[in-house]
Amino acid sequence: MVSELERLLANSYAPYDHVCFSAIVQMKDKTTFGGVTIKNRTFRDTIFAESLAIARAVTAGYKYKDFEAIYIMVGTKNINDLKYLNRDVITEFLEPDKHVYLYDLNRNERILKVGNLVNNIY
Repeated sequence: MVSELERLLANSYAPYDHVCFSAIVQMKDKTTFGGVTIKNRTFRDTIFAESLAIARAVTAGYKYKDFEAIYIMVGTKNINDLKYLNRDVITEFLEPDKHVYLYDLNRNERILKVGNLVNNIY
């Protein structure tokens, strides 16, 4: 999954701050959907990678109980840059006991449960 996150990361669009993200949601039936960060110069209309991946799954007909896990990579060497995640959309679609796998460019990994996501990212 990490190799696919790295591949997707190259498609991110963040020309002003260069902080990119990629995300993959895995469904219980093993289908996956990817997404990348897309930013504009005002940052107000940012499309979050995790939001895009989840939106693609929902567009394909998947519902709340269909999500198995989400994998997210930040395009920096600092896993703490993952503090910029859109936690609201993740908690809206993934059950509290599901896992969030977080990576940075050094392939450092942090694994959290969705239910603990809000309190564990700094």
